[in-house]
Amino acid sequence: MKKRVFLMLFAAMFLPFAINAQVNSSVHIDSTIVACDSYTWSIDGQTYTTSGVHTHIQGDTLYILDLTINNSIDTVIATPLHGGCTFTWGDSTYHTQGVHTRVFQSQSGCDSTVTINLQLTGQATKTYTVTACESYIWKGDTLTATNTYNKNFTDTVNNCDSILTLNLTVMTPAAIAYDTTVVACEQTRYRFHMSQSWTNVTQNGYTMTSEAFGNTSTGRGIFHPRTAEKCFDSIVTVHFNIKKNVNNVIVANNQCDEYTLVINDSTSKTFTYSIVDTTTLKREASNGCDSLIILQLNLSKSPVPYITGDLNVAPGSSATLHANCDQDSVTYTWSTGSHDNDITLTNLSGNQDVTLNAKNNGTGCEGTAYVTIRANVSIENVEDADMAVYPNPTSAFVNITTNENVKNVSIYNVMGQQVMSVNGSKVIDLRSLNNGTYVMRVQLENGVVATRTILLSK
Repeated sequence: MKKRVFLMLFAAMFLPFAINAQVNSSVHIDSTIVACDSYTWSIDGQTYTTSGVHTHIQGDTLYILDLTINNSIDTVIATPLHGGCTFTWGDSTYHTQGVHTRVFQSQSGCDSTVTINLQLTGQATKTYTVTACESYIWKGDTLTATNTYNKNFTDTVNNCDSILTLNLTVMTPAAIAYDTTVVACEQTRYRFHMSQSWTNVTQNGYTMTSEAFGNTSTGRGIFHPRTAEKCFDSIVTVHFNIKKNVNNVIVANNQCDEYTLVINDSTSKTFTYSIVDTTTLKREASNGCDSLIILQLNLSKSPVPYITGDLNVAPGSSATLHANCDQDSVTYTWSTGSHDNDITLTNLSGNQDVTLNAKNNGTGCEGTAYVTIRANVSIENVEDADMAVYPNPTSAFVNITTNENVKNVSIYNVMGQQVMSVNGSKVIDLRSLNNGTYVMRVQLENGVVATRTILLSK
């Protein structure tokens, strides 16, 4: 309020002069300034050490400074401060005695200097109170009696002595016997827990083997609490009864294509071709321990035979068939009883089914091919039904070459089950089928039906 009155009076004093000099005079007012100890105003070059409102006229411009001065504080603590070996003041630690000064910042933002007179006694003390069970190790010494112990240390760096005091109470452990029998499987690690008056105190661990059957192991565990609540000397006796694991060796040689091992009533594992290995599996035996199944397995691939030759003939004609196979060293057996590579069927009066079995002489695995010789079409229809199917064997697609349009193609497995049907196409995709021998039945638009045997080997 006083500042406002002063400014109004000051402006009234100079108002006539300002009107006579120039009607439109400009006035500039500085921002309020807060400073520590002193402030030098750049407008008049004066240094001010007290708070107040200062003015200066330069030409037709009036400058006004509203100044607040906060003073720094210097404090001297006359009473000496005492410490042991060192003295910590704020974030500084002093190792020497004498006068020390630190500068802080006051609430007004100005420096606050504090001076102390530090006296160090050169000696530090500390007292510990401990209750232990049976004994206590302190600074490298094993103490077994209730007493007050002192130790002196010299800090050569700070040239300071430290006096440590230990008030120790040693408790006599109460004896507790713990006897148990453990029944477990061999190669099991057993850890037992003491539970007399305390919970989950893990003691010793034992690795049990079948040789330890009937052995008795004894361990002594002493519980050392930090307080006087518990102190026990526990003698632990464990009698081991070890069950042996059960091993079962299964030799499966000359298995064909796949082998299924029954592990238990609800679990089995199937091994497929190309496995020649020794596999170890685990299952639970009747005694509750592991039953190790050691499977010595040798799987072989079954041969895949296929038949080529005269599959469409006129009634009363002969048909010569050729045996083929994807493996060597096989023995052929035709449905006629012949073991030759080629057979000839004479005087065919109708359709005739023919089978070919191929047995690998080394592995004993077998495969069978089926074809139907069609002998109930006229000579003209035989020519019309003449067509080529290639490639055969195939790994994915087969192509049908014929002068007639294809109405339908049906694919049958060796069991006579239809596994595929395609209409109006001369390119058949067999990639969805498993490896093996299939019979392809091709029906042409002119009514002629022809069959071919296809070998699929991916």
